[in-house]
Amino acid sequence: MADEAVKAAGRPPKKKKSRPTNCAQSNKRIRRKNWYYRNGRYFANKKSFQLFAKQKEEEKAKKASEAAPAPTPAPAEG
Repeated sequence: MADEAVKAAGRPPKKKKSRPTNCAQSNKRIRRKNWYYRNGRYFANKKSFQLFAKQKEEEKAKKASEAAPAPTPAPAEG
């Protein structure tokens, strides 16, 4: 009903600003006005983003090494 009243008044609906509350890496509260936004996430600073990216790469490498079969040694020719 409230949406209908706004449409009838001819005013566009107000958009709520989505402000991040916590850093994706450290989970610290983001207090300052300027935050660091990369890859769809908000970070407290550039260092937090770099740590987060490094952690993701390590996880991917670990999963890849677990999923890859162990190489079999080649038979010796002789």
